[in-house]
Amino acid sequence: MKKLLVILFAVTLVSFAADKFIVVKFKEEQINYHWQNLSTIKQIVNGSSLPHNQALFILQSVDSLQRDIQSTAVIDSTTSKK
Repeated sequence: MKKLLVILFAVTLVSFAADKFIVVKFKEEQINYHWQNLSTIKQIVNGSSLPHNQALFILQSVDSLQRDIQSTAVIDSTTSKK
């Protein structure tokens, strides 16, 4: 009984530590459109009169989002076209 409780407790702890993934699917045209918008936002912020720390925060946030998109994007040609 004690071993069962220890195993159950360990499984419970591991289940909370597991990574969770969210999959979002875009058509290639959509992701290209949004990517271009993010690049345009970066150009506008870079030329704006925002305080340096605010502009830097926005640029770093957009860069981080673009890096994550680039590193995790996968072309899936097996999905049905709607």
